[in-house]
Amino acid sequence: MSNSLLVPDGWLVLGLPWPTETHDGWGECALAIAPQMIPRSLVSKGAGTALDLATGLARDPADGPGKAVFLSDVTLWLDKQGKDWGDLGIDYEAVINELVQAPVPQLYMTLMQKAHAILCDASREGLRLHYRDGEADTSSSL
Repeated sequence: MSNSLLVPDGWLVLGLPWPTETHDGWGECALAIAPQMIPRSLVSKGAGTALDLATGLARDPADGPGKAVFLSDVTLWLDKQGKDWGDLGIDYEAVINELVQAPVPQLYMTLMQKAHAILCDASREGLRLHYRDGEADTSSSL
């Protein structure tokens, strides 16, 4: 078996809606796929572009193989280029739905709600979480 199948160059992690049922604050709310393992003939042009962008962002040799790139990271990268998904003719929600339903290997992830919020955040300033006790936590996308 090819090493690229056992150790993909990178992963694209999609934030899914936070589930209505959770277990002790944990929920199945993310999906990881290996973009280089998905034949582009199985997906639309928009989904293929999203996969290609994630592959490019995961290629930093300093990070080594297996880097996870959040779809929100791709969104933020586009923003830094002065673009958004619409500029590329891509419906962001449609791409997520398509990739979730694609007949490709997928790894569902169970996360805490804070990790889910960070995963889905594509803001320039990063995320600021406020807690009931008045504490605040500032996190930013990876």
